[in-house]
Amino acid sequence: MTSQRHMVVLPALCWNIRRPDFYAVTADVTAEGIRLRSSARLAAGEDLTCSIRHIGQLEVRITEVSGQDFVVWVRGGRATLNGLARQFVTLARAQNFSLEPIRGHRRIVPAQKTVVITLESGVTFPGHVLNVSASGIALLVDQALELGETIWVGSRAARVARHYEHGIGAAFLEPLEPDAVHAAMTL
Repeated sequence: MTSQRHMVVLPALCWNIRRPDFYAVTADVTAEGIRLRSSARLAAGEDLTCSIRHIGQLEVRITEVSGQDFVVWVRGGRATLNGLARQFVTLARAQNFSLEPIRGHRRIVPAQKTVVITLESGVTFPGHVLNVSASGIALLVDQALELGETIWVGSRAARVARHYEHGIGAAFLEPLEPDAVHAAMTL
């Protein structure tokens, strides 16, 4: 059974009595230990002291070495290990935010910024265009809309893709031709 892997990148300074200080960086944490990377030549069974940013100073033993990667096991009692696991998982979650997709179309702000938004139920209300591209639109709206909900922006069908403060981002169900996106456009 493989344990859950939490990717987390933190700088570390490691040393022991027989070797000078060397730099490493954490790669991930599992129940088997902390995986780090370093250009230092290391050996399994070696004891180290590692000072890891946001974690602190740890006494560890190298359990595995593979190229520039090495895995360490923290020496300490169950309470120490449980506390460290919580710290690493919290830091991993903070680092592993979902990335915005790469945008393939340029965005413009049209001269006509007020649009009518229509829900599948037929309810209509005004929206304010923040920007538009061939693939989607960012709008300020006063209505709560669900992610994945289909709406019409003017005559264009779109699906709500993200929430902003007081607004949404929606992807057009049929993208516009790039030439159709300009300041004088109307939806």
